[in-house]
Amino acid sequence: MVVFTVMEPHTRPTRHGLARGARPLAGLALGAVLATSACGQASSSSRSTTPAPGAASSTGSAPTRTAVVGGLRLEATMSHEGQVQGGGTASGTASGTASGTSAGMSVRPGLVVDYRLTNTGSTPVLAYDVVPQDLGSATLPAGVDLQHAWVYEQSGVLRLSKQGFATAPNVRFMAAPVIGAHTVAPGASLTGRAYAVWPPTLDVPGESFSAPRQPVDPAVAKWQFCLQADGRTAQGRPSAVKGVVQVPVAAPQGDELVCTPPAAIPAP
Repeated sequence: MVVFTVMEPHTRPTRHGLARGARPLAGLALGAVLATSACGQASSSSRSTTPAPGAASSTGSAPTRTAVVGGLRLEATMSHEGQVQGGGTASGTASGTASGTSAGMSVRPGLVVDYRLTNTGSTPVLAYDVVPQDLGSATLPAGVDLQHAWVYEQSGVLRLSKQGFATAPNVRFMAAPVIGAHTVAPGASLTGRAYAVWPPTLDVPGESFSAPRQPVDPAVAKWQFCLQADGRTAQGRPSAVKGVVQVPVAAPQGDELVCTPPAAIPAP
């Protein structure tokens, strides 16, 4: 008889840390070691993080912040909103437009980050901007919330991040868990939104993944937005969400996690 151990997340007692089709087998060594550096922001000579010109467009919004990493340019603006609407779309020559729901996000006020990722390089990239609320499933649910992002504190900064995480030590999945992504062609841009409740609270995958576990400080005063992007386009396969591919989850390596420079959280 084989016994499966299912691990639940600390921060989301009403959610299952693992979704259907991808239970971990506890106590087994991983065949390949996944890096656990996803929580940090790697430094590189190719990284440039500077505030974009211009000021906030309205009360309760912060100026646009910009990060340039290699052939990727990430722009993000944070605001307080009483209602969150809409999802992310791929524009330019990116492949398709995402469709999905914003279940649970429109019923309470929170912080919203509007972002744009532009591929200024010569090869297509995958942007992992469709983050399921229950990381661990072998398929991407059709009703995935396009605005969902992980929320945690990194070096005193509130981070809203769309990324994968490394599998925790001594955990092995029966089927590789997936994350959703858009393919962004050279010269194309991807736009979307990321949401966090206010006051902010920790929102990370369950203990089957290596993720930050420290509660968010209620007095945190700065924010940044991060988006994982890399060249694993060949690994993408169709998902139940139009225009979105599903890819096995992997922690970002090196400069694959693009983060805007920290900025003051705008006043409500």
